[in-house]
Amino acid sequence: MKNLKVGLIGCGVFARGIHIPILKKNPKYTIHAVMDIVENAAKEVAEDVNAAYWTTDVDTLLSDGEIDVVFITTRHDSHAELSIKAANAGKHVMCEKPMGLNRNECKAVAEAVKKNNVKYTVGYNRGMAPMVTKARDLLKDFSDKKKMIYHRIQAPFPESHWTHIPEIGGGRFVGEGCHIFDLLCEIVQAPPVTVYASGGTFLDPKRVRIPDSGIVTITFAHGSVGTTLINSAGCPDFPKEATEIYCDGKAIFINDFTKMEYYGFEGHKRTYLEFDKVDKGHATELDLLADAIINDTESPNGIVKAARAAVISYMVNESIETGKPITIEERDYIF
Repeated sequence: MKNLKVGLIGCGVFARGIHIPILKKNPKYTIHAVMDIVENAAKEVAEDVNAAYWTTDVDTLLSDGEIDVVFITTRHDSHAELSIKAANAGKHVMCEKPMGLNRNECKAVAEAVKKNNVKYTVGYNRGMAPMVTKARDLLKDFSDKKKMIYHRIQAPFPESHWTHIPEIGGGRFVGEGCHIFDLLCEIVQAPPVTVYASGGTFLDPKRVRIPDSGIVTITFAHGSVGTTLINSAGCPDFPKEATEIYCDGKAIFINDFTKMEYYGFEGHKRTYLEFDKVDKGHATELDLLADAIINDTESPNGIVKAARAAVISYMVNESIETGKPITIEERDYIF
């Protein structure tokens, strides 16, 4: 088995809490080099993972011929630039969401990835969560039937959080809502055709200058509808996420990626699954990316899927501003 050498760019909380533990457990990866603009952060992570070296200079890492794939876990405003630089350096790319802060950035990333013939994956993991995969398997024989989906994501995102700064984080819909827009697309398995959103700033408008909460409805080509409620003024004591799916007299309920109930399938009135911890599909996504690089196959959450959810997120902000539904076509996200 080939072992992929990873160059990690960004040593913040998310990288330490999610990606690094997964990479340590997966024999297909070795963290070879670590980079962060904060010297102590880079040094601490490098020592923890026994990396060959650490650096505060991204060009030093990208010029390393031993590195196969770069993981980008920095703030959102740097994602597109770093993805392009990595692709131009001949590195495969795993970039945390969002793909970019606007359509032009996404287009530039797509062009760099195609030009350099590298693999690209964006961190939309929820569509690969085991319970979501199970739901998709249950529905595979009903692809011609319309589906209605509701997804809730609520969490306290304080006014001081950098995600709310438009030029850095892109706002809640661009910075995190893209996860859910991708999830709806993955469940329905049909092209989105319209995006309509109602909402605004539910936190302190003096400190948050971009919509932070709303209800978003996506209509799909064959008539299915997906709606998500995204709330930044949430309650930490209440489960963060839940998904409900209705199709052809059947129902599926997923509670915070730990509990799942489904009704009307295979003659059973009710079937119940439960995990002892949340599994949002992070490990599956990284394992599939390794396989794609090693076997030269299609990467999970590649350029088209990455851009599709990103473009929907931009349209959400536009719809809230105009109060009108926005038409989306494949040419809007297939570059």
